[in-house]
Amino acid sequence: MAVSEALTKTNRSITTWTTIEAILYKLFFNRYTLILFYAFWFLFGVLVLRKTQNAIAAVRYVKSHSESVSLSSIENSQEFAHLIKTLDKKFPKPPAIFLLNQYALNMTDNFLCNTATLSGVHERFIFVTLDTIARDTIKKRWPDIQQFHWPTSSLYKPFSFAEGAYQIIYLLRSNLAIALIKKGKSFWMMQQDTYWRKNIFDMNYEDNMSYDAIFDQLGSDEEQSMRKEWVNGANFFIRANNDTQLFFERMSDKLAHWYTPDMGVMIHQCHTWKKPVCAYIPHKVVYSWEWMFTEQKDPPYLMQLDCETDGGSKLMQLGRYGFHFVNPDGSCNNEKVALAKAKMENGTVEVKMTKMLPSWGRLQFKAYWYIVDYMLWTPIIGEYLKPYLALVGFILMITI
Repeated sequence: MAVSEALTKTNRSITTWTTIEAILYKLFFNRYTLILFYAFWFLFGVLVLRKTQNAIAAVRYVKSHSESVSLSSIENSQEFAHLIKTLDKKFPKPPAIFLLNQYALNMTDNFLCNTATLSGVHERFIFVTLDTIARDTIKKRWPDIQQFHWPTSSLYKPFSFAEGAYQIIYLLRSNLAIALIKKGKSFWMMQQDTYWRKNIFDMNYEDNMSYDAIFDQLGSDEEQSMRKEWVNGANFFIRANNDTQLFFERMSDKLAHWYTPDMGVMIHQCHTWKKPVCAYIPHKVVYSWEWMFTEQKDPPYLMQLDCETDGGSKLMQLGRYGFHFVNPDGSCNNEKVALAKAKMENGTVEVKMTKMLPSWGRLQFKAYWYIVDYMLWTPIIGEYLKPYLALVGFILMITI
């Protein structure tokens, strides 16, 4: 009997302690969860406030410096008059226009070493040099490449994605596009953070009269890609006519007053306007850096290398992938250019990471693209959001 009572008391004690432990665990777990909950929303609030501050600063920066890149300042300049004469005299085919300040010289030199191996390509290039260092360096290093020198003090310093200067450079690009269109000049707009495996001009996109403009596109070559026919905005061709003039006039108006990416404006206008007629370069011709992380089939003519790398180590990272073509003495290494081409065609570009995680830039963009794809995938709502979502891209990317 005594043994039975002792066992009963022991069981009760065990039950009591188990209950107490469960209560304590529950209290601790709830407290820990509550701390995480508040910490998340505190961090989110800080990021929102930071983004709001950055957005206000960017818009103010654009408004303060927009006159230096205005349409009237371009059209009334001797430099632009000289550019038109150069186009009339030396460019039987539409030029490819690149923008450049001194902080992109290393990337530009790498790009020009790459494209120097392709016959007739450099004859199509015009560099808009934004400071004297960029102008003089290109003139000395690549004397046969044409320039449109447009010194712009608001672009003299390094700048990053979604900052005021970032928007200024695309406002300049848009206003220059209007000025060229008004003179009846069709053109390509391109970026030099791109590897050229083949000459895209051989595709003769300029001769196809079924569209007014043809753009590179985001997303992938997969049928289910939600971002197909979303303008990337790095490489595109524009045919000069009244419709494309209005297209860029509206874009300049928005870039001058809104905190929005230029590609977001292009996406919105291409998907909601009947004219101009927009077309899209297939991914088999122009693809982003994401191609390296696919099965590496059907290598594109052009591959943009814009957000796989962290800013300061961009050329170093490209070197690890085999896309750095400048020797230490400044000469071009044509063997490396040929090797990179062979690796793309064989599907053997090495993309193993040098760290446990991908670069911070790539990590952020992949996360945001995942969220965007999910939103666009949502039935009914996704189809409605497609023309508008990219307009608020700067705002939604709160970590950048």
